[in-house]
Amino acid sequence: MAERKMDKEMTFAVLPVVYFTPETKWVFGVGGVSTFNLDSISTTYESQLTAGLAYSLRNQFLSYVSGRIFSPKNRSLWYGEMGWYDYVFFYFGQGMNVNQDSEEIYSAKFPRLRFNYVRNIGKNWFLGGGFRFDGMNIFELQEDGALANGEIIGSQGGRNSGLGPLILHDSRNNQLYPESGVYFEAGLQAFGGIFGGEFSYVRAISDFRKILPLGKNQVFAAQAFSEITFGDVPFFALPMLGGNKLLRGLFEGKYREKNLFALQAEYRYKFLPRWGIVAFGGTGNAFSSENPLHFNLTKITYGVGGRFQLNQEKKLNLRLDLAHSPGEPFQFYFTFGEAF
Repeated sequence: MAERKMDKEMTFAVLPVVYFTPETKWVFGVGGVSTFNLDSISTTYESQLTAGLAYSLRNQFLSYVSGRIFSPKNRSLWYGEMGWYDYVFFYFGQGMNVNQDSEEIYSAKFPRLRFNYVRNIGKNWFLGGGFRFDGMNIFELQEDGALANGEIIGSQGGRNSGLGPLILHDSRNNQLYPESGVYFEAGLQAFGGIFGGEFSYVRAISDFRKILPLGKNQVFAAQAFSEITFGDVPFFALPMLGGNKLLRGLFEGKYREKNLFALQAEYRYKFLPRWGIVAFGGTGNAFSSENPLHFNLTKITYGVGGRFQLNQEKKLNLRLDLAHSPGEPFQFYFTFGEAF
């Protein structure tokens, strides 16, 4: 990673949380952010912890702690998330041929753990492993819905737990608002009873991002993402398109299947010290042997947005995006940080 400018002293801030996504509607709550350094600022990157409690107008409750912690001299990195959620979800079926009329709503309460540990092996490369756990307690299924008959894997909930190796490369100059550099993460995880889970399958992911400076206050960012699974994947863990990060303009989870690929890019221009605008676009598909890949079903998304920098030193942006995909309703996002 490129050297970053950091305060030697720990910082802590408590902020109101207000945001909007199509999947949650308006969300209100409180959050805290702490930044600190475990060694000299010239040899160790800045660590960050974030915590929050929030409630949405869809009657969803969120509580979480997430962060990234670098050990002295960046020898090790821990990153991940721990939380408990009482959530309302939407299921439309699987594959790219689903439609709005097939929507069904279900509720779930679950703890979530994402823990990753990697060791620096030189030149911005880290090698280690990652652990994932969701304890899904699914309730309030629609009586006439596809999930209620119990034939879909995971429709009765259950523990989903997996472990495996991962490799990470990060040369971005800033994690919240990068203006140059490359991010790459790839991992392979096995799920099943040996790790305390009830579903046996394998998951492989690849996430590549390139940030190119185009001139003063102008940045071009691109991302290529893929997720491939093999085995008995529960429906709630299937790769999904959409949401406020991967292909804005698609309702998160409407298109899901065992395999997924997505490409997206964004042009960012800061025209005042705190204000900026963006234009973005993307494409993606979800498929399996049951729902084969058909390129004519590939989704295209596009949109524009505005940015306001809440903290110029830490470069944390308030994000407002309007996105669309042909054949889909317009989607509106009001949240924090960049999509990728």
